[in-house]
Amino acid sequence: MSSQNNNNTDINKGINRLRSLSRLERIIVNYFLRHISAGDIIAVLDIREEVKKKIREGDRDLLPETEDTLIEVEVRRVLAELVREGILYHRNGVYSLSPWLVELVKKKFGRLRPGESKPLEKLLE
Repeated sequence: MSSQNNNNTDINKGINRLRSLSRLERIIVNYFLRHISAGDIIAVLDIREEVKKKIREGDRDLLPETEDTLIEVEVRRVLAELVREGILYHRNGVYSLSPWLVELVKKKFGRLRPGESKPLEKLLE
């Protein structure tokens, strides 16, 4: 019983953390809500391109630097932070949603549906 309470507490902490994500963290989490998992290199390159697109669309203060290498460094830093916080999982060169987040997605959307957009805001409703 206490294990169940700890699990619910961890999930509630995770949900609260999702509500407080920075804009870059939101881009990254939304990427993994859509793709579920991706290899490290592809994930960093894809997210870099999403960040560059947001900057081109006018979100100029998303990151202080717009050079590819510097964007990638920042994306890798945030990925590592999200792994430490238990939002993402990293193993054998692959990033994925953490198991508790996979279960939350299944509960909210019925199934994972890789490749389909699943907005973070809708997940947190």
